[in-house]
Amino acid sequence: MMLSRTGALGLLAGAAILGTPLQAQDAGNRPAEPDANDIVVTGRADEPSPAEVNRQAREITEERGDLMYNPLARIEDRLCPGILGLKPEFAALMIDRIRWSGERLDMWMADDTDCSPNLVIAFVEDGQAELQRLAENQGYLFQWMDRKDRDALLAEEGPVRVWTTSMMRASNGMPISRRESLTSPPVMQMNAAHSKIYINVREDIAQTVVLFDREKVRDKTLIQLADYATMRGFAKTRPTSSAATMDTILALFDETGTPPSGLTDFDQAYLRTLYKGIPNIKGMTKINGVDRELRNIREEQAGE
Repeated sequence: MMLSRTGALGLLAGAAILGTPLQAQDAGNRPAEPDANDIVVTGRADEPSPAEVNRQAREITEERGDLMYNPLARIEDRLCPGILGLKPEFAALMIDRIRWSGERLDMWMADDTDCSPNLVIAFVEDGQAELQRLAENQGYLFQWMDRKDRDALLAEEGPVRVWTTSMMRASNGMPISRRESLTSPPVMQMNAAHSKIYINVREDIAQTVVLFDREKVRDKTLIQLADYATMRGFAKTRPTSSAATMDTILALFDETGTPPSGLTDFDQAYLRTLYKGIPNIKGMTKINGVDRELRNIREEQAGE
């Protein structure tokens, strides 16, 4: 596991996966300085409506059951990212970026010199082949996944695969036993479990593994890959296309458009809403709060 290096975050911007130095901008290609008589108009494109924000937030959410009665999954343990398959200096930069994003969300941070990774990012030759090998030789690793989810993961195509292990807990953090049959559901007794605001269970992400196919991500920057892993690892989300109403790093591997350089305002609003407050809030309540958080971010930017 590669651990973070203090002060390395400032080197992230524009750092490519292969470490190729950025080319200096040609003076002949620089935009001309505006004339004194020119009128420069700056502004923001039409703001998305609350309905559009809520729709996109729901579209990127990997749903499990009715979100009116189920929470959204998030990391409740201390965050410990780890990188496999990269040069040490590049791995350290990615880890610094991920930890920085976690600190902005007030997540608990594990000691970066000695921790067991719960967000593992691996760069491999063929992610699908790696998962197939694990399924054949170490099938017990998938025991907590539903058969449908397991089959979908093993059949998934593309340059990245995300394998998330989560567990349901009571609102006080006590584990809930897994249901073994339709006739014997798990039962738990607890105090103060009734509320119209929150529910009596939460879903904790125990570990997430993000597998990147090495040859297919060479045109991406370290900051893009770190932020993509952040958006897939801090929450149970799914990729989308560049046709989405608002820019999102989840469209990083869509070939029909130009992906963003990192987490977008929408991405940050989604994560800030997810990690704000207690974890046992109804999923739809969290999703409906993304628009409010997005507007808060825009107001903060306007005041800078």
